Amino acid sequence: MAAQARFEPRFTLVIVYFFVCLMVWGLLLAAPEMLEAWGELPPNADPAEAGREVVRDALRGRMFTAGLAAVVSMGALIWLDVLPGLRRKPGGGSRASSR
Repeated sequence: MAAQARFEPRFTLVIVYFFVCLMVWGLLLAAPEMLEAWGELPPNADPAEAGREVVRDALRGRMFTAGLAAVVSMGALIWLDVLPGLRRKPGGGSRASSR
């Protein structure tokens, strides 16, 4: 009897988790400049526009670092079996051995 096919969106989850990690690392790298600019914000300035400019300036030249940190942290989280949906099955082994 043939095994029933199951939908397991592992690749899609890896992409989603990568972009979440990229956002987190980007915010962590931009946070010091954002906090400094927040303290120096004039009372009549638009906080959204000032925030966009500060984040753009803070991340200029640091996106490669944020991307590299996201790749490394994703690799560590996958290797440690922390991310839901990407955990290895208990006693699973490789996919070829389960066929």
